[in-house]
This record gives sequence, structure tokens and C-alpha cells, in this order.
Amino acid sequence: MLNKKNIHILVNNPEYFDKYAIKILSSIGNVTAKNIDYDELLEKISIFDIIIIRVDTKITKQLLDKAKKLRLIGSATTGLNHIDTKYAKEKGIRIISLHGTHTISTAQHTMALIFSLSRKIPWAFENLKKGKWDRHKFIGTQLNGKTIGIIGLGRIGSQVAKYSKAFGMNVIAYDPFIKKSNLATLVTLNYLLKNSDIVSLHPSLTNKTKNMIQLKEFKLMKKTAFLINTSRGEILDSDALLLSLKKCIISGAALDVFIDEPLLGKNNRFVKYALRNKNLLITPHIGASTKEAVHAAGIEIANNIKKELNLLK
Repeated sequence: MLNKKNIHILVNNPEYFDKYAIKILSSIGNVTAKNIDYDELLEKISIFDIIIIRVDTKITKQLLDKAKKLRLIGSATTGLNHIDTKYAKEKGIRIISLHGTHTISTAQHTMALIFSLSRKIPWAFENLKKGKWDRHKFIGTQLNGKTIGIIGLGRIGSQVAKYSKAFGMNVIAYDPFIKKSNLATLVTLNYLLKNSDIVSLHPSLTNKTKNMIQLKEFKLMKKTAFLINTSRGEILDSDALLLSLKKCIISGAALDVFIDEPLLGKNNRFVKYALRNKNLLITPHIGASTKEAVHAAGIEIANNIKKELNLLK
């Protein structure tokens, strides 16, 4: 058992862990709540027994080699592709993550992207801010009667299905791990791509789902279709997506996740394309960024770390 006085905890990205989470962690050990970039983390990681992070912090083999005391990694995420999980396991470092805390927030952000893209809200807003009133340029598409194809019918995908039904949409889904559903009609991937007006990505990132949407998949989709991604950037081929948008193979896309995060500067290819075109909507990985989700995630991670250390009364 680690002695409380000797337990050093780093909370990186502390803006995502409120005072309630910090209070729980402070009952475990000495808490440093500070934004530390990767280079500084390399220098300081050796003093910490526990590190708590979000997706912005990359836990690499190089970092783990310097983490001489590290026992626990708490990641306030569901996906763990920002952590070298295999090497952490080899070093006996336990990883604690979330199980469903972000479901509602991410599903609601998915719907927000669908609404924004189908009704051209960002571009109408920008037009109006310039003092213009070009209503005819922003004739959108209603959702009622349209077909949404959900790839990955897990927690988030299922919630998106519920929301979509409430707006009168026909819901179909592809998920090889689910044999029966009362939320969606289960179909093959090719059928889904060919028949959906909106394709929404929600699979977990695995070797099988990495780059599962490539140029040949985009070419199966309707020219009027939208693609939404709030799962992980690696699920689709970024080059194929941008080409499909440029060549009007699909009508539009809205992305909250990217392979190389953060997207910084106007020369980033996604930013550059979005600045010049009106069929790509991008947001900075904020699907889980609501006050409610941040609070719940912090509490869950803190309590699970406390439980892991056998410090619960």
C-alpha cells in the first residue's frame, strides 16, 4: 500500500477536473493540478505515482520509460489510443478510463453537427456577421424522412439512434457485434453506405476499424450524403475524405476528431480546406465537453483511483 504522504498525483488539463474531483484526489495524496506540455512532462514524470489526463496528453513509450514511480494512469476518456497501453501493461502500470460518462454529451454533439451541417448554420452566421442577408444561399435539408446510417451501435451510437428517431429519421446501423436491435435496422456496411443520407461514425478504434472508411467507401455513398465523425480520427482516411469533399463525391462532412490533434494554424489541411469551402464543419474534439460530462468524468476517475488504491472507507 502506498503511503498517502508519499503519493504524488499530477492532474494534467486541470480545467477538465473540477473542485469535487480534486477534493477526492487530495484525500489520496499530494495533488499537482497544472497544464504540463510533453517536453516538460518528460522531465517531471519521474516524481509522480499517478497521472490523470485527457486525450490531449500523449503517454508514449519514451514517457513511460522515464516514469519510474508511476503506478496508475487515469484517463478521462473512453478511447485509449493516446496511451501506449501495451507498454504500460508491460511495466505494470494500471490504466483507468471511463465507461459511458460521456455518452449523452457526445451523442448530443453529434446531433448538433448534423443540424449545423444540414441547415448550413455556421456559414449563415458568418454571412450575417458580414452585414449580409443572403437567405437564398442557405437553403438546407430537413431530417424528417431521411435515413441515418450509424456505424457502431454501442453506447453513443445507440443514443444517436434514439435522438434520430425523435426527429422522424429512418435509422439503420452496421455493427458486427450486435445481432438484434430495437433501435435500428441492422444492415451490411455496403448497404448502409449506399442508402444513408447521413453516415455517423461511432465504432471503437481497433485494427479492424482503423481506416475503415476509405475512398472506395466514399464512392458508395450518395452524392447528397453527409458524413459525421465524433469517434476517432483514425476511423477514416483523411486524404480520401478531403478528396471526396473537393470532388463532390459526398455533399459534406462534420468532424470533431482528427488523427493529429491539436489542429493548429491556418496551414493545417483541414483548417485550410474549411476556410475555403462550405461543406466541411470542424470542431476541436469537444464532443464530451459539457459541464455535466466534465464533472461526472472527474468524479468517476477520482473515485476509481481511490478504489484501486484500496482507500475507500
